[in-house]
Amino acid sequence: SRPAHPTMSSTCALSAVAARPRVCVRGLVSRRGVRVPHPKPRRVVTAGVFGKDEESASAGRPTPSGRAPGKPRAEDNVNLPTAQDPPAQLPLLLNNTPHERSTRQWFYKDSTDALVKAVTTHKMTRCKAKIEFPEMNVEGDVYRIGTLLELVRDLATKLAVDGKKVRVCVQGSMGAGVFQALPLSLSGVARILDLMDWGEADEFVRRGSIGKDVPTDDDDYYILIAPQNIVGYAVLPYIIEMEEACGDRPMIMINPRLDDIQSAGNVMSVRGRGERREYVDKWETAYHFRLLYKKPYFFPIFGALRYAGPGTKWELYKRFGKMKTEEYKLLRVYADGEPNSGEITKVILKRE
Repeated sequence: SRPAHPTMSSTCALSAVAARPRVCVRGLVSRRGVRVPHPKPRRVVTAGVFGKDEESASAGRPTPSGRAPGKPRAEDNVNLPTAQDPPAQLPLLLNNTPHERSTRQWFYKDSTDALVKAVTTHKMTRCKAKIEFPEMNVEGDVYRIGTLLELVRDLATKLAVDGKKVRVCVQGSMGAGVFQALPLSLSGVARILDLMDWGEADEFVRRGSIGKDVPTDDDDYYILIAPQNIVGYAVLPYIIEMEEACGDRPMIMINPRLDDIQSAGNVMSVRGRGERREYVDKWETAYHFRLLYKKPYFFPIFGALRYAGPGTKWELYKRFGKMKTEEYKLLRVYADGEPNSGEITKVILKRE
């Protein structure tokens, strides 16, 4: 039997060995008297913050500081605004709700001017507008139906200024019996429309729902308030029937949400989805404004995307500063259509 260690117990010996750093000793001899070659040192590699590997200083050389920026690419200077692209004076502090009256009035004027010009000057007959600042974003918890209806009133008043008849429509309950349903954001809107004060345009503004029986021969314009699908029922068939009854008279959809919602009963399934999307895309965009966030959050605001109708360019703004120093700078303009999410992300998240 092998004699025990003369100065320490086996437990203490193991603790001492575990506490010592691992070193490579040249000339290490095995039990059989064979010299073991010195093992090659291994590089210590750790995972970086963004998924890239970083070499540790223990590898024998310093950690690389990063890739050189290189020459600027030609595509970085594309779509830059010029003197012919004056920026809009966007309202500030849009995360403060309820909004100030001046903030709401800016959006009312900006959007209604573009919509009126689209149907009167450019003769658009099927147009849509997406207006999503916090009080008009149905996905947020500060959504205010009064703001949407005030905008509709301003639009209807401008369209009826020369005696034109304007019909304001909101979808009714869909389904039958106990299975009747209505989007929560439109609950009670029809009743509010009947109680609203339309001012001098009251005799020219009419109310109605969405369907083939609503249009009359003397209607001139139709405004559809936030038509949207719900689980189990689609509003798109009602819009198609109403469009056929309206003929070539202008129809304006404000904040439509016509994406398919999966449900039982073969409603809005894969079959026919391409045709439904193609129909919705036929409605031309007459106005667009939305704030840019990192979803699913609504704070902070990174920028804004704006389009003021036919004859203008899509404008991409980036937000700088906080509180009193906040401002929106126009970084890009696009004449060929709405920029995709990749382009928006590249511009907004680029360090300036």
